[in-house]
Amino acid sequence: MTVPSVLPGFCPVPLGTLLDSDRVEVRRPVGLASLARLDRLGRPSGPVVARGDRVAFLLAPDTAEAVPELLDWLGWGAGPVLGLTVSPAGAGRVPRPRGAEEAPPRPEDRPAVWLRPAARATGLDLCSPDLLRLLDCLADACARDLMGLAPAR
Repeated sequence: MTVPSVLPGFCPVPLGTLLDSDRVEVRRPVGLASLARLDRLGRPSGPVVARGDRVAFLLAPDTAEAVPELLDWLGWGAGPVLGLTVSPAGAGRVPRPRGAEEAPPRPEDRPAVWLRPAARATGLDLCSPDLLRLLDCLADACARDLMGLAPAR
């Protein structure tokens, strides 16, 4: 299975978009495998952003807090054990020290690109059954990656 690392023609994402959204992040290979599976199944993923070695699935505001409980309800247990990170809007926003403009860019400042552009203002929310499908797909891909298995078809 070949999955492109970045889809051609997609424009850069403003860093504020990424930091101002609730999100679920996974390692890049896991995220790309999950996107490929969701596409094959015809399931929506919501907006998806790639930056460095991470892929972030953007969620509707105030959704991140419920994700650990939803993962547990789906039978996956804790997300961090799987390598799945959940961040509420504003997480990771660190003020720059004075004079930081001259400093070389940090790895987390690398430009992000849309893998699935935002067709609507927000990502999947708690009322969407697609959120459960997304989380199940991501957790499955993370577990398979941890066990060294090929991505699910």
